[in-house]
Amino acid sequence: MRLTVLGSGSTGNAVLICAGETRVLVDAGLSAKETVRRLALVGEDAAQLDGVIITHEHGDHAGGLRVLLKSLDCPVYTSGATRDAYVREKSRNNDEPKKRAEALRDRVVEISSSQDFRIGEIDFHPFTVPHDAVDNFGFTATHDGVRVATLMDFGCITTLVAERLRGCAAIVIESNHSRDMLKACEVYPWELK
Repeated sequence: MRLTVLGSGSTGNAVLICAGETRVLVDAGLSAKETVRRLALVGEDAAQLDGVIITHEHGDHAGGLRVLLKSLDCPVYTSGATRDAYVREKSRNNDEPKKRAEALRDRVVEISSSQDFRIGEIDFHPFTVPHDAVDNFGFTATHDGVRVATLMDFGCITTLVAERLRGCAAIVIESNHSRDMLKACEVYPWELK
C-alpha cells in the first residue's frame, strides 16, 4: 500500500492511496488542474482513479471536486450530509450550487461512519472526527493486512480516534494550528480551538 500526500494545508488537501491496481483520492481541495498535475508527477493518471472520498465539505478539502469530476469516470464516496453541505457551500458564483449538484448527479456513493465500504482492493473503515463540518470523517484503509489512516481536519483526538489509529502502519494527519488566529476567531467553539 502506498500513501502520497499531494497537498496539505489551508490552500488545498489531497491524498492518494494506492494498493494493487486500485487508486483512491482522499479529498479534492486542490484545483482540478493542480490535482491532475501532481498525480502525473508521481506517475499516476487521474483518469485511472477508482474513487474519490470527500471527508467534509470545506473548500480546502472539496473545492476542486466539481471541475475534477469532468475528467474522471469514478464515483464520489461521501455522506449525504456532506454532499448536501458541499452543494450549498458559499460561493461568489450564484450558479455554483446548481453546477455542483449536476456534477454529483448519479456519482455519489453514500457512506456513513458506522459502515465499512470497499473500493477495488481496499477496505475503508470510516469514523467520525470532531470538526466544524456537518459530518467529518477519518478513515483507515486496509489491503493485504496492512492498515493505514488518513485524518483530515479534526479538533482533538478522541478515544474513538485513538482506538482507530492504533496499529496503523502509517497515518496521514492534515492539521495546522495557530493559537493567535484561533483566539481571534469567533467562528470556532472552544472545544475545536
